[in-house]
Amino acid sequence: MNTAHFEIIEGKKPILISAPHGYFHKRPRLSMGYRQGEDLTDEIVKEICKQTGAWGIYLKAGVDYDPNFHELPSNLYKKAVGKIVKEQKIEQFVDIHGLSRENNMYDFGIYYATRFHKSKKFAYDVKEEIAKNGLYGVNIAIFRFLEDYQETISEFLVQKYRVPSIQIEIAKYIREEKALRDVFIENFSDIINKRFV
Repeated sequence: MNTAHFEIIEGKKPILISAPHGYFHKRPRLSMGYRQGEDLTDEIVKEICKQTGAWGIYLKAGVDYDPNFHELPSNLYKKAVGKIVKEQKIEQFVDIHGLSRENNMYDFGIYYATRFHKSKKFAYDVKEEIAKNGLYGVNIAIFRFLEDYQETISEFLVQKYRVPSIQIEIAKYIREEKALRDVFIENFSDIINKRFV
């Protein structure tokens, strides 16, 4: 189900890694204005999939909707994610995002859906495994998604498929500095390779 706007990476392990904001997109219900893409999130997904055999999906061109927030059926990206999860029996989902410059109090933000213990546990497990090697000492904050009118891809998957899902937001300096980005990719790939042999 590849389209002109997103690409799917076929995998062998039952985990799906996503980057829905790699290019410009329109934010719903706020300003309805276009937002810039979150640089290098698509490259992170591609490299993690290459090192692990995970399934992947990433935005490869700008769209006039927000792949993370717009509701079905107009959200083709979210629809494709649901199809992969269902058909490939995906057991865990990770949505990779860029941390905005305003959030400079921490280096990584990990979000999970409220009232779903498996996603919360997944978030805390990932927190423990990211902060090592060249990322030792980074500040990682864990948050619950707000209970509001917006439904992220992670919340959608928890509600519809009961799949443990998290959203990881990565500081711009980590994404842009190749050495740090490579350490994150290596650390996260280790998590997947330990979980899914």
